[in-house]
Amino acid sequence: MISIDPDLDQLATDLASAVVGDAASALATWTDSLALLDPSMKAAAHRLAASAFAADWSARQALARVPAGTALLREWSDDRLFRPSLPRLPFLSQRAAYQYCASLVLQRASAPAVNAFKQGRLLVLGLRRDTSTLVNDGRGAYDDHIVVLNGWRRRGSVAFFPGNTEPSAQYAHRAQKQAGQLLDARYAGVAAKPASHVAGEDVNKDGIKDAGRLRAGTYFFREKPDGFLGARAFRSAENQTVERDTDGDGRFLMNDPSRIDAKHVGRTMYIHWGGADNVPVVNTWSAGCQTIPKNHFGSFLSAMGPRPSFYYVLIDGE
Repeated sequence: MISIDPDLDQLATDLASAVVGDAASALATWTDSLALLDPSMKAAAHRLAASAFAADWSARQALARVPAGTALLREWSDDRLFRPSLPRLPFLSQRAAYQYCASLVLQRASAPAVNAFKQGRLLVLGLRRDTSTLVNDGRGAYDDHIVVLNGWRRRGSVAFFPGNTEPSAQYAHRAQKQAGQLLDARYAGVAAKPASHVAGEDVNKDGIKDAGRLRAGTYFFREKPDGFLGARAFRSAENQTVERDTDGDGRFLMNDPSRIDAKHVGRTMYIHWGGADNVPVVNTWSAGCQTIPKNHFGSFLSAMGPRPSFYYVLIDGE
């Protein structure tokens, strides 16, 4: 009987074991086992299998001997080039949620982060949906996921929180006025902060500071000793890289000139609380930091455990 909530790790292990004896039969069983999964979970199963085969050279060789196996290896390799589909919540089970997240960590995180994860250490995963900085009158939106994995060193634990991983236009230079005129007419509806709160760097030298968001990748975070905005917060242990919205359209796209900035942000893209998400007017309080609503922040801290230091893996999804 085919399960709608199979153990994806076990299926990947079984495929790697069975393919050495009879690759065609093993692939048929694999396909049947995934038949009832939705696309995001089926993709997770393939990522876990790709990881299993990367660690088993004999299984990889056996798979490569049949045309369908060669095609599958190529598919696994190409999948790294595309943004993964983000899941529909809730998951069928805690195991399914953890395995979905694990598949992304194994595929996208740095080698040290993968090793830490395999040891059952705490890891935080950011799953980002591209959202305009102009949304919600420039106050931002909690439409991303922040996920705590292996909290309190409980291997296999997973906790999802609403989050924001992009700056809000309220802090944008373009939302300011100069000689009574708005610097950029596209920001007319933005609830702009005072000029003293403007954030960004003028990386393309056009006289306007460019908003930035943390570039997808792996970063190591520790507790920020003095907190931030009156609460606990976390800061990167190393300099970060950001993307800049240099054309000011509210998006971070490949056609933004000079968009990659590894020089100016330092370690200032924190993880901290933002405004609550259970109020009429939501405000993420983000000029580029990763923020979690204050009404969820206590649960986030509880999931992390005491004195946490952790890899943060940020992934652009769709």
